[in-house]
Amino acid sequence: MASKPVRPGSTTIFLTSLFARSIDSILLIAVIAGGTPLAYKLPTALKPLCVSVRECQKASLRLQPKHSPPWRLSKLPCPPRKSKWNANIIMASLKKSLFYSAGERYLNFGIQFVSSIIIARLLTPLEIGIFSIGSIILSFSHIFRDIGISNYIIQEASLTEEKLQTAQTLLFIASWSLAAILWLASGHVASFYAEPGVGEVIQVLSINFLILPFGALASALLRRDMRFDSLFKINTSAAIVHALTAIGLSSMAFGFISLALAGVAGTITTVALTAYYSKFRVALLPTLSEFRHVMTTAGRFSGASLLNECGQVGPELIVGKMMSLESTAFLGRAQGIVGLFSRTIVEGLLPVLVSHFAQTQREQKKVGTLLLATLGSVSAVVLPIFACLYIVMDSAITLLYGTQWTSSVEPARILCIGAAGISIAWVINSALSGMGKAKDYLRGQLFGQPTKLVLVVVGTYYSIRHVASAIAFADILILAYMVLISKKITGFKWKAFIYNMAMSGSIAACAAIPCFAFKSVASGAGNGTILTGCAFASALGWLLGIVVTRHSLGRELLETVRTMRK
Repeated sequence: MASKPVRPGSTTIFLTSLFARSIDSILLIAVIAGGTPLAYKLPTALKPLCVSVRECQKASLRLQPKHSPPWRLSKLPCPPRKSKWNANIIMASLKKSLFYSAGERYLNFGIQFVSSIIIARLLTPLEIGIFSIGSIILSFSHIFRDIGISNYIIQEASLTEEKLQTAQTLLFIASWSLAAILWLASGHVASFYAEPGVGEVIQVLSINFLILPFGALASALLRRDMRFDSLFKINTSAAIVHALTAIGLSSMAFGFISLALAGVAGTITTVALTAYYSKFRVALLPTLSEFRHVMTTAGRFSGASLLNECGQVGPELIVGKMMSLESTAFLGRAQGIVGLFSRTIVEGLLPVLVSHFAQTQREQKKVGTLLLATLGSVSAVVLPIFACLYIVMDSAITLLYGTQWTSSVEPARILCIGAAGISIAWVINSALSGMGKAKDYLRGQLFGQPTKLVLVVVGTYYSIRHVASAIAFADILILAYMVLISKKITGFKWKAFIYNMAMSGSIAACAAIPCFAFKSVASGAGNGTILTGCAFASALGWLLGIVVTRHSLGRELLETVRTMRK
């Protein structure tokens, strides 16, 4: 006769229930302190005990009143999603990521700037020119090397081992194939430029394509997890190694090849440190089992990047062919100074925003609200800067490049209008990338970039100002199209969007008016004095606009000041 199962008595139930609730409290404290559910880290030996405790806890719950909440162990991992505590943690993480990403960009720019000054004294212009031609060809090839895999990894909601292995396999195929093609084509490129050194630079730099696949996937996973502190250490260390190698080899009379070898040294440093900081451990088994799924998304990202690159370099190539090399130089100088400001403002934000939007999408939160808040903050910085740059453009170009470049002033002013719009469009693109809307991102580029090139061709029949107007108009069209797409996807309210843009426009006016007033009063002063005074006047006007409009950036600035004081 089968023995009857022994049911725990009321005292046993009470004690085990009390023990279970003690474990619950410990786990909750651990979650609040560290953010990681301790239940996932319990030793294997404790699992049977937890199961037994859970069973006794269920028995105790049957003795409790019905209104008593079932505080189960399995439902402990996270605080309520909409709690203020959780929102503060998310914002703190975002601020930290933005700090590291922007800091990395600006610090690496400073390292490159200083090293370029030193190298300019060690190498001749001919040697630097030889390296520049080879590096330009290699930089364009990087679009095909990545084939959109990095963006795919960041936005993919459910990453499996098969998807990661397929992505890794595709990266190796693309990178090593390009390395072979570049190596074989190096001789023909050298013959085309009648300079054997160009071929040598391409051959050395193609080694990077053999090394990069070993760390590309792990780097994308670091961005997906928003570990920008690790990326800061990796990329800054690589920049230092690159600079020291280039300076050292150049001082030892290695010539132009020293810059190519420095590039390889920097790549080795990047891959080695990425492997050190990343916890990515997937067996490097070649497989294409998820080829269609991976390439459907990654291919669209790659196509969008290629179209964007064509839109960036296409206007200068068209002007050089249909107008004159002098017009190309004036347009390039105008695009250069405007692009310097747009890249300085936005490039540090975009990697973080893509990862943040992807994380928000995976957690099934409202992306539309986050997008509006981000657009409001970015536009409150971008619009005032380009409004003031429009006003002082003549002084800026004359001071930086000399009076022989005054023909670039008016095109640069026109490009400021388009740059303000395209900078905001880049934020929307980052949201679409993070949400995995690769098809919509590609459609935006298919609409905008060919339109830009067609308008530039029309503008070449008139003047360089008409070409700049064509670029600016196309950028505004791209912004309008991306706003419509994002409205359809996220469902944000037009009223909220217009309100945010109106606030940013008001702040831009507050910054531009004192800038224009100082420039008018100090018109007889030197260009350096005008730029310095306009910078201070516009900064004060911007702060006044933030206070008057009660923009959220004001609270962020106050919190930053308080944190720095502590």
